[in-house]
Order: sequence, then C-alpha cells, then structure tokens
Amino acid sequence: MKAGIRKIILGCLATAIATGVSGSVLAQDKWVATPKPAPTARPTTVEPPAKQNLKHERPDYATPPAPRRMYSGDTYERSIAVSPNVNLTLCVAQGDLRVNGWNRNEVRVYVKNGGKMKFHVREKNERDGKPNWVSPVPFDPKSSNKTYPDCIWGESIEIDLPMTATIEIKGTETEATIDDVRKVYFKNISGDITVRNVTSGVTALTYEGDVTVEGSTGQMNLETTSGNITAFQLTPAEIGDRFKAKTGSGAIFLQSVTHRQTEVTSISGSVAFNGEIRNGGSYNLSTTNGSIRLTLPSATTCQLQAVYGAGSFISEIPLKIETENISAQLKKIIGKLGNGGDAVLKLTANNGSIGIKKN
Repeated sequence: MKAGIRKIILGCLATAIATGVSGSVLAQDKWVATPKPAPTARPTTVEPPAKQNLKHERPDYATPPAPRRMYSGDTYERSIAVSPNVNLTLCVAQGDLRVNGWNRNEVRVYVKNGGKMKFHVREKNERDGKPNWVSPVPFDPKSSNKTYPDCIWGESIEIDLPMTATIEIKGTETEATIDDVRKVYFKNISGDITVRNVTSGVTALTYEGDVTVEGSTGQMNLETTSGNITAFQLTPAEIGDRFKAKTGSGAIFLQSVTHRQTEVTSISGSVAFNGEIRNGGSYNLSTTNGSIRLTLPSATTCQLQAVYGAGSFISEIPLKIETENISAQLKKIIGKLGNGGDAVLKLTANNGSIGIKKN
C-alpha cells in the first residue's frame, strides 16, 4: 500500500517536471511556487582617480581666482608727503590702474567708484623724517574686497608719485599703465601691463594678458602665461643687466633691445628680433611651436647655432657653415655670420623655420 502511494507521488513529480513546472515544492497538499532567490549583488568596482597633473601652469601669485568686477563705491582722493626715493607697495583687487611719475615729493591716489583707502606708513627716512615706504590700504575692513581684504579697488585708480620712486604692485584683475618712475615690480593675474620710461629696471608678470615695455633702461624680466610680449627701445642701466622674456602662448617681438645678455622663450608662438647683435653678447631665442625671424644690420658678425624642425633656414647675411646635422626631426647648423666675432647667437625653432634678413 505504502509502495503504491509512493509511486503515485513520484509520478506526479515527474509529470510536473515534464510540463515545465519547476522550482516548486509540495506543501500542505498544494503546489506553492518557490520564490526566486534575490540576485547576488555584484561587488562595486571603484575606479582609481585619474592622475592629477601636479605641475601648476599658473604662477604662484595667480591664486585665488580674480573676483568679478563690481563698482558701487565712492570717488575720492588722498595724498601724503613722502621722501623722494619712496617705495610704494600696494595690492589692487580690481580696476584700471594708471601710475604717473611727477616732480613732487608727494603720493596722490585718486579712486573712482571704489572702496575708501588710507596710507599705511611702513618706514620713515631717518634724515628728513618723511615716509620712504608707504602702502595704500583699505580704510575700513568691512568695505574691503572679501577675497582680497588688503587690496584697494575701484572702477579706475590713478596714482601720482615721485619719478625717483619704486613701485611694487600685486594685481588680480587689473589693466595697468605705468609711466616715468625709477623701478617697477608688478605681478598680475589677469590684465595687460604697459610700462614706459622706467630708469632702473622692470619686472612685469601676468597670467593672462599682454606685456609691453618701451623706452626703459635696466634689467628686464617680462613674463606672461597667455599673451604677447612687446619690447622696444630698451637699454641696460649697468654692465651685466639682462633681458628676459617668456610666454606660454603668444608671440614675442623685440626691437632695439640692446642688452648683451638676452633670453627669449615662447612655448607656442613666433619670435621676432629687430636690432643689433653686440660684441661679447649672448643671445638665446627659442620657440617650441613657431618660427623665428631676425632683422639684423648687414655688417653683423657672430657665432651662430641654429636648430629648426618642420621648416627651413634662410639667411640674407653671408653664413659660413662649419657643421651641419640633418635628420627627419631636427636640423642643426653651426657656423659664422659675417666674419664671426665673439658674440653668440643661439636660435631654436623645434617645429618651425628660421629666417635672417638684413636691413
């Protein structure tokens, strides 16, 4: 009897399997579908973060970012009597800046639509007791720029100071023109810098903007990350004064720059030089992506080293080639322009051509 019942149950199970009813169990005389097991969660794969480029393209003075221009302040003027060789140090958060040298022992600051300021005397001359180190600073910290609390700001700012003064400026979003002072030191995040008639050297650095220097003497250090550099009628003030210009993305144009030690670099842009190669000088002009063009007196004599890539080398001044190496990527020429001489001219255009024209 028990064996017969067992056969009946096994037969029912076989019929269920044959008709496609699977995954069920018999419970309390009823077929109950067995719930499907929950799907097994796949392990979460965390992609490693992309490698960061730790080489900052901005100079160290270029952080934090420049604020938006907002002009809702006052228009006013402040002045202070100073020593002739005063050092004026300031920070400008916003505004079009104009600096002029004049024949007065006085500093005058005019601000249009900006925050109020005052003069902070940092040092006085021991002989005449007048300030020889002065900084314009915000009058009230509550009304100052929140990102740059030590900086003055306005729609436009005009500064008059003695022509024998030195000015040091840090700017964030500033278009600047500086005339007729002794020495200039300017670091800017965004905006063009124009400097004229400086007698003892110029340092002008900007992250985004053009740099123009003319009619000045002394050591020159000009740099921009994104912009052009133009320099003309520049001379050294002392023996050994150097001229240095560098741009990451832009062209460099030099005319009548008479520094015997000249170094010019463009990462992406052309380089043009119009002037003299002076005896005993060292000239190094290079570009990674661009061409080099020189316009020199027909009587120029110097030692020449030229490296160029996807282009040609042409010289209107007689060239005596001493060695020449040519490959698929780069060509290198070593020789003498004219009768040689003791000046050295190095030209490098990795992805461009080189041309020398006589005037």
